Amino acid sequence: MVPRPILPALLASLSSCSSLPAQESAPAPRLTLDRVFELANKMRLPPGTHVGWMPDGERYLALEKVPDSDRRRIVVVEAATGGTRPLFDEAQMEQAFAALPGIPRETAAKWSRRTSFEFSPARDAVLLHEANDLFTYRLGADRAARLTLDPEEESLETFSPDGRLVAFARDFDLHVVPADAGGARALTTDGDETHLVGRLDWLYQEEVYGRGNFRGYWWSPDSSRIAFLVLDETKVPTYAIVDHRETHPPVDVMRYPKAGDPNPAVGLRVVDVAGGPPRSFDLGPYEREEFLIVRVGWTPDSKEVIFQVQDRVQTWLDLLLGDPATGKVRRLFRDSTGTWIEPSDAPFWIEGGKRFLWRSDRDGLSHLYLYERDGTLVRRLTEGPWEVDEFHGVDEAAGVVYFSGDRDDVKGSQLFRVGLDGNGLAPVTAEPGTHSVSMSPKFAYFVDSFSSSKQPGRVDLCRADGRPARTLARADEGPPKEAGWRTPEFVKVKTRDGFEMEATLLRPAGREPGERAPVVCYTYAGPQAPSVRDAFGGGVNGLFHQMLAQEGFAVWICDNRSASGRGLAAAKGIYRNLGEEELRDLEDGLDWLVAQGIADPARIGIWGWSYGGYMTAYALTHSKRFKAGIAGAPVADWRLYDSIYTERYMDLPQRNPEGYRRSSAIEAAASLSGRLLLVHGTIDENVHAQNTLQLAKALQDAGKRFDLMLYPGNRHGVSDPKQRRHLYETMASFFRENL
Repeated sequence: MVPRPILPALLASLSSCSSLPAQESAPAPRLTLDRVFELANKMRLPPGTHVGWMPDGERYLALEKVPDSDRRRIVVVEAATGGTRPLFDEAQMEQAFAALPGIPRETAAKWSRRTSFEFSPARDAVLLHEANDLFTYRLGADRAARLTLDPEEESLETFSPDGRLVAFARDFDLHVVPADAGGARALTTDGDETHLVGRLDWLYQEEVYGRGNFRGYWWSPDSSRIAFLVLDETKVPTYAIVDHRETHPPVDVMRYPKAGDPNPAVGLRVVDVAGGPPRSFDLGPYEREEFLIVRVGWTPDSKEVIFQVQDRVQTWLDLLLGDPATGKVRRLFRDSTGTWIEPSDAPFWIEGGKRFLWRSDRDGLSHLYLYERDGTLVRRLTEGPWEVDEFHGVDEAAGVVYFSGDRDDVKGSQLFRVGLDGNGLAPVTAEPGTHSVSMSPKFAYFVDSFSSSKQPGRVDLCRADGRPARTLARADEGPPKEAGWRTPEFVKVKTRDGFEMEATLLRPAGREPGERAPVVCYTYAGPQAPSVRDAFGGGVNGLFHQMLAQEGFAVWICDNRSASGRGLAAAKGIYRNLGEEELRDLEDGLDWLVAQGIADPARIGIWGWSYGGYMTAYALTHSKRFKAGIAGAPVADWRLYDSIYTERYMDLPQRNPEGYRRSSAIEAAASLSGRLLLVHGTIDENVHAQNTLQLAKALQDAGKRFDLMLYPGNRHGVSDPKQRRHLYETMASFFRENL
């Protein structure tokens, strides 16, 4: 999906204000790009401090350095004491794998030293996908098994909830195999290249179920059945991606529906793993028009499949229950907002499936609601001018719900608790900043990954009431000092109609009082995707901005209202007309910066990636305010981007042609103002390079000068280390020369 910045935004500082205090003079250290890339690696937290909880909630898994070695190994940590032991004996695992036919000793040794596995739910077995086949190792029993032995590639493998079976996809169909032996058998037989069974296509994984998640099947809790999607891509147009680095370029042909194109036709089926043909759920009421199936799960008793259906342009969402024995479906309720609505990761079941919690932004802000199993609303649990950002679980014994929210500061995130009766809302964490938590299964502890604009990363083990048990890891504070790190300043800026935007400023070094500076404005601007965060921004992007500030640029980030994180209530103004309101808000932010005497209005630059690339291209073709801009992997015209993301905000192009025309940078190419640098990876499968190329053609037709930099072999981000270094050098030089 576009609304994920591939190059992370500079994260913000701690206190907000309406006027800016003077900042300390620039520290002596000066950053170079070589130092930017070197220090970005040093600012990261040690890996593997916490990699998952054991089912008892009293122990967790972590990575620990092996004595007298540079390697790490998986250990079990006692939460109460901090004591550790290896999860398994490497020598015994090596011996077990080496005993399998066809597995050389050196291969078995390599497998036994891995630090990442697919675990069974009970954490008593691990699943490996190696040498084009599947293997398991039963912990404690020290027993290895080879599950498959064939030339075909297995994928999407998972344990059943009871750990006795493994499901996987092969030859476009679903299969199942005992977890401790071979003998795989097919559960379905009608899959092919255009009929995906239990496997998501690019569109569904990118825009619905989460980038990188191609698994389209779900085990019942009792391990007896599997529900799965079937995607018919017969009518979906293809798009060819050519890698021009080769003498004879390979061509990757993918199914990719652009706005208004046919989507894959979707169906939902269920199959008994013991045998028998799959059964389809009756979705007849929805088949008159295209629809989406956006979430699938099971009731805790395994008696029903619960799933969510949306209309193609996502103006409503139905929560449905399906009987796996008969295929009959009944609707619990319909959720809607008046504009668009996105899928909910709910329901969150309680009382053994008698009730569930539901998260919805039906009133413009995301909050929690309690329902009976039949869809009857009991009560809402949270409300107010803030949002529930993530649900963490329910301690039913205590009658308490845990969730992350932004009640006290939209720039940060805190852990909260509230009673199932809707009373007793209170924060669990307190330190201002961003807390990302992992609750233990029985809610005795949580792991808190924390940072703020002034505090580099820290990982704490805390008790359920928020009291710290101990610190598990802390980022080295030396590298920020080496970088001459200067904390950005938070400010609040009102738009012309009174909306209060969050912004952050990194002041320019070496400027005399009253001297105006050139401005580099970073933007993402995508719907409900804020860039101004109270978290430590020590990545490459943050250090790059620090370098620019040391060179005398003011670095400015201002979240337009639709990207503010203040919910659908703030974002709905962009509906069916992307670009216009976002640009107006960004211009209001710049007006404020100019009024403070900081910005030179004749030397304002802007840059962004993905949606931020779109916003940059749109700004330079719809505004006279910017002297220079860098548009990275931009959507140049929304008719060129994928259907589900685009139509959520823009409706169908057949129904909103004027909105698509007004939102297009290509249509406005003749109005280009300022110097534009277009940047794109040549095999970008997300925002296709045709966006940049079609914009280039339109600019050429209009007689407009611009710059272009292509990165062969890179997709939506520039990931090759040498080319990534080249990208930042190109961007720095561009701003130095043009501002």
